[in-house]
Amino acid sequence: MTSLRERVNAHLPIVLQFISTISLTIIALTAICGSSSLKKLAESHSPNTESSALNKVHMHE
Repeated sequence: MTSLRERVNAHLPIVLQFISTISLTIIALTAICGSSSLKKLAESHSPNTESSALNKVHMHE
């Protein structure tokens, strides 16, 4: 019969590889969601051509 330490040592590389894969997947999903959020944020703060034209008209009046 194998000891607990031997069983843990036998399965440790598999568990660590699984954790590494899950971590990389989470990082990739975070990057995708983050870039999407940044794109929406940039679009909401970009100058709108219609509002810029209206501001110019009101400033000259």
